[in-house]
Amino acid sequence: MLVHQGSFEEGERLLASRWPEAVAISDPGRVLYSAFGLGRGGPRKLAGPGTWTAGLRALSKGHLVGRPVGDPLVLPGLFLVAEHQILWHHEFAHSGDLPKESALVAAVEAALAAHGAGPGKPPS
Repeated sequence: MLVHQGSFEEGERLLASRWPEAVAISDPGRVLYSAFGLGRGGPRKLAGPGTWTAGLRALSKGHLVGRPVGDPLVLPGLFLVAEHQILWHHEFAHSGDLPKESALVAAVEAALAAHGAGPGKPPS
């Protein structure tokens, strides 16, 4: 599930072309962001060397900076939640920090295994 700061319509427009199967929640008041402890980043997380490197990498792939929706200073979050508990989360080093897919899959599998879960089996 994806949570975003835009309106329902903005989320639908974005996801229709990029990820039509995604289930999204519009949270312009950032209620869920606050519940998960996501807040504004400081200068190093928003404009430090890692952010510039990630930005240049994105530009080299043809991704451009668009019009911000919501508060662009709020850092993203990535959480694995099951049975009302956070099993795993990615601590963002900076605003452009995204884990590699292979590392993400390994971390999620390890978190599920540590909580007695697996494919088709809920955490214990």
